[in-house]
Amino acid sequence: MKIKSAFLLTICCLLAISAFAQGGGPPMLTNDPGTPDIGDFEINTSFNSEITNQNQFSLPALDINYGANGHTQLTVQFPYLITSEVGDSRKSIGSFGYPIMGVKDRFLDQEKDSISVSVFPQVLVAGNQTEFMLPFELERSMGKWTIGDEIGYYFIESKSQNMFNGSLLGYNISKKAQVLLECYFEYNFNTSVGTQGFVNGGFRYAFNKTFIFLASAGTQLISPASQQKQYFFSFLGMQTILKTRKEQQK
Repeated sequence: MKIKSAFLLTICCLLAISAFAQGGGPPMLTNDPGTPDIGDFEINTSFNSEITNQNQFSLPALDINYGANGHTQLTVQFPYLITSEVGDSRKSIGSFGYPIMGVKDRFLDQEKDSISVSVFPQVLVAGNQTEFMLPFELERSMGKWTIGDEIGYYFIESKSQNMFNGSLLGYNISKKAQVLLECYFEYNFNTSVGTQGFVNGGFRYAFNKTFIFLASAGTQLISPASQQKQYFFSFLGMQTILKTRKEQQK
């Protein structure tokens, strides 16, 4: 917890001295307050991997976002999951994951309010079990640097309740390319699970206004004894921005 406190203190200091740029969101764990322009679609298609004592892959993982207005985003996410034992691909199991649906509302914007802030409630209904997530995202930048933070509550019906926090730092190495680094923590109110901590590095490259390459890789640094450690996880994908026909004609 000391590592987390020190990192959050650094973030708060930087926020106090730091103009808006894309920061969190795919390919990072920490989300950002940004939303698509009104009527536009932002579609993230990715291959995701997670290695514990098992290998799990999402192929493809789809994250579809629609700009309902200038500050509200409608979201649906769903993957196809493939799980296999490490060293034995013959025991692979494939299945469609349950969809996650959410609405993001950006109620403060950097251009008017000196910082961008959004709330992003999301729900997953998996058979008889409901999962609910309520995060807040903050973001601010100065020059080529971007600071982002996400903090929220994660409730799994009749199972557990979690708090989570992601803190992110991004740097624009050019007009098209950006590198990112984040620390992400989950704290479970069930003391037998406790705290989990992750570190993750990412990269974005904009080929043009429509296609953006996304990649990240990370590992779990803090893992409870009762859970499998994520030795490696990754994200490799493409973000596609689909403009409305009216805007394209302009």
